Amino acid sequence: MYTGSRLIELLELQHQRRSQSGLFKKGTFTIQWRAKVGSFPHPDVETIVSAGEPCGAWRPTQGRPEDKRNVNENWERLKILPLNGYIPGASIRGIVRAWAKQRPDILPRMCELLGYQNNDTISAGKIEFLDAWPDEPTKLTLDIVNPQQDFQVYHQGQGKPLSLYTLGNGEDYIPVTVAIRGIPGRATDAEVSEVWGWVQQALSLYGVGSRTASGYGTLKFSDSFRLTPDPDCAIKQFDFSLYSQGSAGPNMQTMELRPSHWRGWLRSWILRFLLGVMSEQDAKKTVGELLGTLEPETRKGCVRLQMLKGSTWGDSSSGQPRFYVWKGKLQISAPKDILNKIILPIIRFAVMVGGVGRGWRRPLHIFHMNNGHAAARGTLLTLTHKIKNPNTHQWETKPYGLPLNAATWNKAYQDWLSAVQSQWPDRVTADNHNISAEVFSPNTCAIYAVPGPDSEPIERQEPGWKQADDAEATRGDGMYLIYQQTAPRNYKRNPDIGGNAGAGNASCSWASIKRVNIPNREQETDCQEIVCLFMGGQTPNSNHVRSHFLRDLGNMNGAVHLFGVQPPANP
Repeated sequence: MYTGSRLIELLELQHQRRSQSGLFKKGTFTIQWRAKVGSFPHPDVETIVSAGEPCGAWRPTQGRPEDKRNVNENWERLKILPLNGYIPGASIRGIVRAWAKQRPDILPRMCELLGYQNNDTISAGKIEFLDAWPDEPTKLTLDIVNPQQDFQVYHQGQGKPLSLYTLGNGEDYIPVTVAIRGIPGRATDAEVSEVWGWVQQALSLYGVGSRTASGYGTLKFSDSFRLTPDPDCAIKQFDFSLYSQGSAGPNMQTMELRPSHWRGWLRSWILRFLLGVMSEQDAKKTVGELLGTLEPETRKGCVRLQMLKGSTWGDSSSGQPRFYVWKGKLQISAPKDILNKIILPIIRFAVMVGGVGRGWRRPLHIFHMNNGHAAARGTLLTLTHKIKNPNTHQWETKPYGLPLNAATWNKAYQDWLSAVQSQWPDRVTADNHNISAEVFSPNTCAIYAVPGPDSEPIERQEPGWKQADDAEATRGDGMYLIYQQTAPRNYKRNPDIGGNAGAGNASCSWASIKRVNIPNREQETDCQEIVCLFMGGQTPNSNHVRSHFLRDLGNMNGAVHLFGVQPPANP
């Protein structure tokens, strides 16, 4: 018998019978994805999981979560823990206190109502925070963290996935009942209402549990609730559409788009940009200051990310080969100057040259495997945002990105560089071009717009392929080039340029390709591909395979250079 919210129900009834209804406030918050719970080994080797109530037998033969961190083992033996999850009242109180500490005008009032301790002086609060239980019993489930920075940016070995446990399975919304009550004889109805307003703001802004800056623990109160950012901070919201070969979490057979996919995408792109203007040490330090870090020292970042599901979520396309569609909202918050001058310009570039999640370096296309079977590969990502029309003063939805104009790309980068120099003047260096990594700067990468395919290969409204039997019709000239594998153009499955996602020692491609629905007038195609080539320490005039690829890009009919290095002029 599940009694999670029973205490809240009984206390509410008690206040009503005593004519004290104003001292009791409750509401339903919905966990949008997963909320990470804490886990640590007890001295007697029992596992203590915060926010978990035993609800079944713990079989010793299955081992314990702290004994193993191999995802496959945990998936087989400990996929679900015999613990019903909840949000402790102490956690909610702590979140509200953290929120109030960011607001000097509220801080004294918070100490008065919630209490405080100052050395030996202790002042009790007037408001009690109750444990928040899901409406239905919800067991803790396995999740993973899969570090990808070294693999994606430095082309080193893949990271080892680590296990953790969450309230939520990544698929279902979880309504939880949150409640507070004023202590009779000490608190007034108005004071309870005041604190309840704090609860709504704090939980909606910060979420619950750990890793909230990475999208875990996102809570939604209501569609009409107006969220107020922290002082000197701003929130940018995008609507996104992602057509993808598929992304996954702990179960590779279940397609799942995760906030951590977005977080990894943003973190990697910030690092690529900073490596172009800072030493490697300072670039990593700055990324840690922005997004936080766990090693070698734990540090809280200032950039937060939340993903909100839309009505289309993981839907499969019609016909074969199958691809998947996710549509939702992406929210990014940070101090205003950091968000507007550092983070958003990077996103504007990133969305023009690739996607997010598995297959992000390729446009969504049809690929034939060695056994002849057709498969969907790549992604198609679009971001839109709302801007106010200066003439009509109406809000309009516009694509977020850059036009295919070299002057605009170069100005956007120079504006970003000026902001970085202003923010971190002692860290910017002029020479960091020889590092063997993906570095985004005018001297370390090249971006071209090239023709094709002739028309968009997918239907977006009723997702499916327009020509499922013609793989080449799904690719433009950039994809045609990267798939060349005959000398001297040995690009396909070459770890120094095209990458190899096959079994064994997988390697990333040094080139990302994004399809855009912008016509190429010269070659009379409805679409173009944006090719971003990272030189990885190589120079345009060297004999390296990436330098050969750069020269092929520059010689392509209809190619337009947008940014970065160019091949040497022919003598």
